[in-house]
Amino acid sequence: MTVDQYYDREVQKIYDTVITEVEKDKSRKFSFAETGFLMRWVEHNQTTVSRLQKLVQNGQIELIGGGWVQNDEAAAHYVDIIDQMTLGLEHLKVLFGPNCSQPKAAWQIDPFGHSREFANLAAQMGYESLYFGRIHYVDRSLRHSTKNNEFNWIGSDEQKTSLLTGALYWDYSPPSGFCFDSGCNDEEIQDDPNQPGYNVVRRAQQFLSYVTEQASHYKTKNVILTMGMDFNYQMAEKWYRNLDKLIKYFNANPSMGLNLLYSTPACYTKAVQKAQPVLTTKSDDFFPYASAQNSYWTGYFTSRPAFKGMIRQASSLLNLGKQLSAHFLLGDDAALETAKRASGLVQHHDAVTGTAKQVVTYDYQQRLHKGMIQLETLATHAIQSATQQTTAPKHQLCLEANETTCAAIFNKASYVATVFNPLGQASNTVVEIPSYATQAAVYDYAGQPITGAQLVLAASSQANAADGAPYTLYVPLQVDPLGFRSIYVDTMAKKGALTVQKPETPLRDATSTLENSLIRLEFNVDGSLEAVVDKTTGNRQLLKQQFYFYESAGLGSQPSGAYIFRPSKQMPEIISESIQLELIRGPTVFEARQKVTDWVSQTIRLHENQTFIEFDWVVGPIPYEKLIPTGKEVISRYSTNIASAGIFYTDSNGRQVLKRTRNSYPTFPFNNTEPVAGNYYPVTNRLFLKDASTQLTVLPDRAQAASSLADGSLELMLHRRCFFDDHFGVDEALNEPGKDGRGLVVRGKHTVLLQDVKTAASTHRPLAVGVFHKPVPMFADVQDYPTYRKNYLTRFAGLIKELPASINVLSLEQRSQNTVLLRLEHIFQANEDATLSSPVTIDLKKLFARLTVTAVQELSLGANRNGPGTDSTITLKPQQIGTYLLTVQGR
Repeated sequence: MTVDQYYDREVQKIYDTVITEVEKDKSRKFSFAETGFLMRWVEHNQTTVSRLQKLVQNGQIELIGGGWVQNDEAAAHYVDIIDQMTLGLEHLKVLFGPNCSQPKAAWQIDPFGHSREFANLAAQMGYESLYFGRIHYVDRSLRHSTKNNEFNWIGSDEQKTSLLTGALYWDYSPPSGFCFDSGCNDEEIQDDPNQPGYNVVRRAQQFLSYVTEQASHYKTKNVILTMGMDFNYQMAEKWYRNLDKLIKYFNANPSMGLNLLYSTPACYTKAVQKAQPVLTTKSDDFFPYASAQNSYWTGYFTSRPAFKGMIRQASSLLNLGKQLSAHFLLGDDAALETAKRASGLVQHHDAVTGTAKQVVTYDYQQRLHKGMIQLETLATHAIQSATQQTTAPKHQLCLEANETTCAAIFNKASYVATVFNPLGQASNTVVEIPSYATQAAVYDYAGQPITGAQLVLAASSQANAADGAPYTLYVPLQVDPLGFRSIYVDTMAKKGALTVQKPETPLRDATSTLENSLIRLEFNVDGSLEAVVDKTTGNRQLLKQQFYFYESAGLGSQPSGAYIFRPSKQMPEIISESIQLELIRGPTVFEARQKVTDWVSQTIRLHENQTFIEFDWVVGPIPYEKLIPTGKEVISRYSTNIASAGIFYTDSNGRQVLKRTRNSYPTFPFNNTEPVAGNYYPVTNRLFLKDASTQLTVLPDRAQAASSLADGSLELMLHRRCFFDDHFGVDEALNEPGKDGRGLVVRGKHTVLLQDVKTAASTHRPLAVGVFHKPVPMFADVQDYPTYRKNYLTRFAGLIKELPASINVLSLEQRSQNTVLLRLEHIFQANEDATLSSPVTIDLKKLFARLTVTAVQELSLGANRNGPGTDSTITLKPQQIGTYLLTVQGR
């Protein structure tokens, strides 16, 4: 069901009946977790919301979690986690006031594995505890036997955050036989001895046996029982009637040794803390999660890759929209709220994961699209406000540029492209524009011709739309920090126009090279990348890149599906060893265009004066065999001579980096039942391996599953098509139809670095931020550029000067007419770089070009609690995020 259908058919009944039943008895309690559903109920029940507010104020209803959704912890980026948590907590604060609205327990009972970074973020948001349900079956067994289901989780080596964490006894279900919802058939409690079916004595003994068994695996005498399940309490009266009888019986019979009461996660946390158990600590994470020996939940790290890419793009556009609103104090709250709710919703643990049904995924995509196009309103308003004009030409996005299509400039003889830079540093970028004309003259913000631009024949791939642009225009451009610059493209210019640059085809059975001023790529006779040469040192490094696929397990007890990755063979098959190759040689962009098969193609790209390599891949439609359909899970593998000794590194939600060891887990035995899937981990924005001298780093543009199954080798799963359901709740195969029903075609990008290990972090840390928040071009129909330049800003810098390379503007958002929310983060970890891992001091009053800061209030990470600081001069240490409410005036 879609989110609307869930609310209409089930969720609103839960709020209605729970509130009514809790009001009947002050001992009754309940906990609500997701603010998104809560706000929908509030907005449709304005006349009765005071009843809910009263129950929250008196402690009968506890707010837990508090985010817009219960977010995933594998595929969700930390920026999106912070944003969706902030959105939920902000609404709770408005609804319930600053005191009652602050959740104390983070409630992550359903996500399929748990990240160290989420624990770190939750601690910085002020949570006192974290509870979850799903844990690797071997880890669960070990924790049961050692009574280590509760522990202190150290979330960060730099911040030293620590959070009391509890692994629930068995997921988050009620004790077996004690479900009292409309969909349950468990025996109800009868405590009247004069009635037939009297059973309270027997049922209480059954309940006590369960509690006693659970208590034997924990270190205190306190036992938390989750009395409910997904979408339970639509008939809350039945639940409370039966629980009341159990509680009454136990408390009337103290000799049974059980004090039973209604409670909440926060109350349980207090009881555990009061008991002062000696708890172990944990400093890694809970990936991969396996529910059984052949059921490794590592497929969802990649499932629905086009949707994952769309989520990342929507987040970047939302971030830019918030910045523009803050710079110019636009007050476009409705447009931003639409975008924030859409991006917040898709962080859900059955959304960004790719584990929803196809029809539900379409609904998510429609909501995201509606949120994304709000940026058109915000950008046009910003350009209008910058020069106090009453109108401005409408600026439009090219959301289908990945298919070489841009409706905003189709059949336009000339246009303005305004390129926005969301980074706190100046961006030296190359703008890629689908082009429909055989020539183009390009001018900068001051009306001067731009040198180095290229108009090339568009790369041929299965992603291209049938009516797509036949050419691609590349424009080198520097854009000011948190600013924008405009360029003007005239396709009818009589002089100074670029003409189409066509690719060259290498000689058959000959090696090829492609180079910029810094590095050279070497291709073998089969058209595959073979090596990289550093032209400044002459050092040649092996770097092979090839496409493979794992054949999916199909019929049987555990197929591969939306959640589960289970290859039928442990060795993948190479897709092709003979590749058609074409080359584009500069002057700004250098491309090796590969056709691997009819359903796999790629452009390997260099930029002038840059050492990174872009692998712009296109995969799909993955073949469908009508007679015996065989699922395929496609990977890109990078191979080097690096002596990595079984060790590689993955990010945690895009921030800190965790060490992984092949065939080994840090805190429990590695069970080698799934040698490939058991070594796969979630990668949100970086993956690397290294030895004493060299590091290979891969930065994907979306969340993906990844591993290192051989020394010197990294592989990332790009796309997957499975023809059987994996039996974990989706109830349909992961078989995306794509636009034409033949299967999904997806285009994405890896940014790859092969460099000195000592300086690797200085490049990959800022570059990863830039991959996420890349410059955004928007297009306006303009024929008279001199008049446009006279009436509107064509160059804008949001900062007085650019920030140090180690500092990122994580959030900049207008909160009221005269306040903005600012988050700055130090993106480096301690000891990653000799210089850039140092603390950085910034004066917030000397930061913005158009805003005068008159007051500063430090906040918690979730922006719902005041911190101690009010000084405008702040110092950020490695991995530290500073959150501030600034009182401002526009300049």
